[in-house]
Amino acid sequence: MKNYIYLFLLSILLLTGCDNKKNSQSSSDETPTTNQNNEVNTNTQNDTTDKTTGTTNNNEDNTIKSSNDNKSQLPTQVTNSYLFHTEPELLPNKKLIKQQTIQSSDKKSINYNDKGYVKDYDLEGLYGEINYDTAKYIYGMKDTRNSYDITFDESKNIIGMKNSNDEIVAISEFDEQGRLVETTLSNFADNNINFTSKIIYENDLVEQVLYNAYVKMDDKKQLPVLVREKDVIYNADKQLEKTITRTFKLSAKGEVIINDKNEQELESTETCNYSEYNQNNDWTKAVCETTGNGSSKINLTRTIEYL
Repeated sequence: MKNYIYLFLLSILLLTGCDNKKNSQSSSDETPTTNQNNEVNTNTQNDTTDKTTGTTNNNEDNTIKSSNDNKSQLPTQVTNSYLFHTEPELLPNKKLIKQQTIQSSDKKSINYNDKGYVKDYDLEGLYGEINYDTAKYIYGMKDTRNSYDITFDESKNIIGMKNSNDEIVAISEFDEQGRLVETTLSNFADNNINFTSKIIYENDLVEQVLYNAYVKMDDKKQLPVLVREKDVIYNADKQLEKTITRTFKLSAKGEVIINDKNEQELESTETCNYSEYNQNNDWTKAVCETTGNGSSKINLTRTIEYL
C-alpha cells in the first residue's frame, strides 16, 4: 500500500512507514497560514471559525464550474475535504465523484456525499466514516474503531478533532482564500506520532505537499522520524500527469543526512505516471515505480462513479 491511496494522512505512517516528501523546514515559511486553531471546541458541530471558505458549493449541477480561463475549478470545500482525508491524486477534475475505487493487487474504495465531500472509505480493513450531522469521525480497523468529535466551520470544513478524553488530536489551518494549507495530527489513533502535512498551491492547483512526523520524547523534545515531499505535475489540459514523492534519509538524531555533494540523501523515490483519462479528464490508469529502499512497480486501475 502506497501513500497515494491512503485515506487520512496518518495512515501513511500507521500502515507503511515512509514514502516520499519534501523537507518542510525549507518550505514552512512559504505556506501562509492564517487560521490558527490552537483550541478546538467540539461542543457543537456548527462551531465557526474566523476563516471560512470563500466559495460556496452549489450542487444543483454536479459538473464543476469553470473559470474564465477555462480551467476547471473545484469548490474550495470539496478540495479541503479531499486533502484532509486523502492525497491530491484522487481529486476530480471537472465533475464531482460519488465513489471511486483503486485496484492493484488489492482494492480500496472511497465514498462521497451529495456535496462531494469524503463520507467513508474501506482500505483493506482500514475503515473511516465522517458523519456531518452528528460531527463524529469513526476510524480504525474492522473490529477496533475509535470515535472522535469533529469541530466544523459553517462550510463543513474540519477545523479540529478531539478524542474521548477531550484531547485535541487534529487541527487544520487555512489561508486567506479558505484553502486547507496545513493539518496537524497529534497522537491520533492512539499513536505517539505527531504528523504535519503542508500544502502548497499554484494557480489553485496543488503543486506540492510536505510531510513531517515526530515522536514526542518528552515535554520539550521531539524526534523527527519522517521528512517527505511530493511534487504534483499537470499537463497543458490541467490533467494530473505525474507525482514524484521523495523520502529523505534521517540520522539517529532525526536530521536529514547531507552527502559529500551537499545534497539531501534519499531513502526512496516514488514516481507515478497517470494516463487513460476519461470523458471528465480524470485519470483511470497509473504506474507507480519506487526506487531505493523498498523498490517496486505497481499498476493501478481507477474506477469512478459520478454524482
